[in-house]
Amino acid sequence: MRRRRSLLLSAVGLLAVAALTGCEVPGIEPGAAEELRSEVAVVTQAADAGEYERALRDLDDLTVRLQTATRQGDVSLGRQERISEAIKAVRLDLETEIALQK
Repeated sequence: MRRRRSLLLSAVGLLAVAALTGCEVPGIEPGAAEELRSEVAVVTQAADAGEYERALRDLDDLTVRLQTATRQGDVSLGRQERISEAIKAVRLDLETEIALQK
């Protein structure tokens, strides 16, 4: 279980890197970066606590926020694609953890 949680937290860390690395470079506005950083922190806290279903719901919220920020022009399509790929990886890890608990 400790190894799976470690892998999951690594995946969430990758999400944070994809979302927030280089906040001052083109691709993401500072305000959007801060909002996404906050959403990633919520997902991380839930996953770290072993509350995988809550983390999955929080990940859904992050996805909606990312889509909104992209539509508003606060996140470039390239950055949105990188973040979306990281979200998919985290989602798969969360779904795997949920399945293993049943």
